[in-house]
Amino acid sequence: MKCPGCEYELWNLRAGPCPECGRPFKPSEFDFLANAVKFCCPACQQAYYGTGEHGELVPGEFDCVSCGRHLTTDEMLLLPADELGKREATRFPNPWLDPHKGTISKWFSTVGASIGQPGKLLEATPAIGSTSTSLGFAMLNVVVSGLSGLVCAGLSLMGSGGGVTAFWMVAILVAPMAYLFLWAATTHGLLKLFKADTPDGLARTVQAIAFGSGGWVMAIVPCMGVLAGFPAWCASATIAVRAAHGIPGWKASLATLALPMLTVLALIGLWIGVTLTSIGMAQSAASQYAQHSWAAPTQLEWETIDLANELRVDVRSGTPPMHGASLLGPASPVMFTAFSDQQAYDAPIGPYTAMALDGMADARRASALAAVTATWPADVTAHRIGNIVFTHYGVKPTDDPQLWLLIELPDGPMNAIADAVHLSGASQFNTRTGAQQALDHQNRRRIAAGLPPLPEYQTLTTSDGPWTAADGVSPPPP
Repeated sequence: MKCPGCEYELWNLRAGPCPECGRPFKPSEFDFLANAVKFCCPACQQAYYGTGEHGELVPGEFDCVSCGRHLTTDEMLLLPADELGKREATRFPNPWLDPHKGTISKWFSTVGASIGQPGKLLEATPAIGSTSTSLGFAMLNVVVSGLSGLVCAGLSLMGSGGGVTAFWMVAILVAPMAYLFLWAATTHGLLKLFKADTPDGLARTVQAIAFGSGGWVMAIVPCMGVLAGFPAWCASATIAVRAAHGIPGWKASLATLALPMLTVLALIGLWIGVTLTSIGMAQSAASQYAQHSWAAPTQLEWETIDLANELRVDVRSGTPPMHGASLLGPASPVMFTAFSDQQAYDAPIGPYTAMALDGMADARRASALAAVTATWPADVTAHRIGNIVFTHYGVKPTDDPQLWLLIELPDGPMNAIADAVHLSGASQFNTRTGAQQALDHQNRRRIAAGLPPLPEYQTLTTSDGPWTAADGVSPPPP
């Protein structure tokens, strides 16, 4: 029989303060194995054995058969039964604190107790000196339950770079432990607000939530994860907090479940916000597609549609841009991501990038692009930014409406479809089977309109240009 506060042996002592830590105790507060404890009369040492379900005396109040003294359980001196040997007399020791067990055996036993009997587990845990061991138990639970998350994160983020993968792997392990400390602090603060008696302080609350973490292991269950582990941890922690401080159930429940409930509500709100944002973006994109019906026959992304639409407006008004990046700007609907592909999020433009130019004021951007195009020849026929090839040079509003203004190259090596935008709409062609045919057909239109032909398709995909009339390839006769 050990003190709940410091594990000092309390055998053969009267009820009262623990000689080591001063914590009050009574024999009736302990749960023993039947016939494992001798209850001795303090006057004559007559021994009686606890035969009740929890090892208690039955009845709990009687007259001593030897000296006639009237006795109650809490007046008596307790000793372990002679035949008990080295076995524990208490019914429910904390297996995590058993120095004779291996780590794996202790862990399995403690997880079972944490899920099945968290209150008894805390009652068997000394308040003094158990905080670090309880956190060790919680950390092991986090590591074990995080194994499946680490595997999933490692597989899904394998192509995202070592930094991103390492961040998520660390987060899977660090986040639950950080949450544990925040949870314990919030719970203890609310207990103080409710004027609950917590003589063992914040450390005892930390022990309760840490030893209640056995349920978190259920997060390893496939397809369930946190949805299984978190509620189990919350239930065990609530019971453990109640037992740790000996407080009413309603106070323990309100204090312990407050932060988890707020967390769940916050996550639900975040999910609703993300969902509504996604719906809004989808509706916006659908509206843009409806507004620019000319793009319907293609696979153009909405960023490219905005880019192409601005270019079409400028060509029709007779003010075509010298450089495609002129269409960027804070006041323009065109975003720098219109030039990106799977290989690069941003695109270089001379000494600048598309993202940098997009954030510049109009005058500064115009000056920067003027410096870029200062060395360009006068007979530019095309140039490229990222995966966009601009071919609008020389095209007038009254020209053949099928003349290309830009080409969007395939996004990534697995895609074989390129999209071409012209004044009357847009079209697409297969770069593996029909690129040369499409380019020859377009060059015939250009020659008919008095424009120089474009370079061959392979040239357009391997350089940024600018290309001139001298780079064009005349198509074979139709």
